[in-house]
Amino acid sequence: MTRLASLVLVLLVALLHGCALNAPAYSPDASGIERARNSGIRPAALGSFSVKPGATGGNSIGLRGSPMTSPVGNDYAAYLAEALRVELQLAGKLDPASPLEISGQLLSNDIAAGGFSTNSGHIEASFVVKRAGQTRYEAVKRAEATWDSSFVGAVAIPRAVQQYPVLVQQLIGKLWADPAFIAALQ
Repeated sequence: MTRLASLVLVLLVALLHGCALNAPAYSPDASGIERARNSGIRPAALGSFSVKPGATGGNSIGLRGSPMTSPVGNDYAAYLAEALRVELQLAGKLDPASPLEISGQLLSNDIAAGGFSTNSGHIEASFVVKRAGQTRYEAVKRAEATWDSSFVGAVAIPRAVQQYPVLVQQLIGKLWADPAFIAALQ
């Protein structure tokens, strides 16, 4: 009986201890790349991206006790910077030597995986465009999403993980749709 009790204890500890997850690599949005390519913007450099001190989900996102971390850098600001870098590069609009610089700060970042039939998430960031050190654009953008899910963790957690790059696509899409952002880069 002690062997059975030991086995049950090991299984219980394994179930209670969440596994660390990596967020999926960013998948660029084709429509965002086309918007950037055809917008008339000049190539831009990427400046620094940081996490606002105390921001929710800056370093990891809790999914039912399992922390999801960024596969890029040490935090989700690095993930956001990488996503923007990929879209600019694919659009032919990235130039590290450009006097135009895009920087940002992650303000809030979270995904829920505990709902019964639906879950949701959001990401919010401040973006700044400078030309030769002078601010030409500064705005906060936020993306939110809701998706069908399940109370069963084996279904809810993978669906939540899959939604993260979609949220980032939506956030960057809001930049490409902002005429003031485009004007600042022209």
